[in-house]
Amino acid sequence: MKNFRNIVRSTFVLAASIMFTNTALADWVLDSNNSNLSYGSIKNGFIGESNTFKKISGNIDDNGHINIDIDLASVDTKLELRDQRMRDIVFKVAENATAKLTGDMNLEAHHDQAIGTSKVIEATIGIELVGQKIDYDVMLTVTRLAEKKVMITPHGVIFLDVEDFELAGAIEKLRELAGLDTIATVAPMSFYLTFEK
Repeated sequence: MKNFRNIVRSTFVLAASIMFTNTALADWVLDSNNSNLSYGSIKNGFIGESNTFKKISGNIDDNGHINIDIDLASVDTKLELRDQRMRDIVFKVAENATAKLTGDMNLEAHHDQAIGTSKVIEATIGIELVGQKIDYDVMLTVTRLAEKKVMITPHGVIFLDVEDFELAGAIEKLRELAGLDTIATVAPMSFYLTFEK
């Protein structure tokens, strides 16, 4: 009887260990319904517009790698003609279906962070767009929303220079089609990314 109890106890401990390990190593999956990635554009020197993407997906894997896919065809500028021009002229979605946001972050290091609190961390994120990848050293805010739910936001504004992505010519073509004096070649980017485990 004692041996039977020991076997049962050992089996329970083993099962619990396996469950804990699987939970610990499970990916943090992006909650796309509670996440957003946007960029701004400035026209004629003072007209600002906020644009976003309706479809983003991704995760943070068990090695801490951030992998976010941005569906470029889902760009939303609040004007269909402008959306189409962005898809065809700037993003060329027939050749570049997605953009990517990548980086490294160990969310397990935040397991003892109190729910409802935020921490600011240093990180390097990569933006891959139309065949070009640029890395940015940034500050990010990690907010613990629940035991297995976090939100990541920039701590400050991230600026993208379209010339880094070899898109200056495409922006100039947009300017001509829209009959504008100028379109800024530096665009602010913002996001909030909610992950669940």
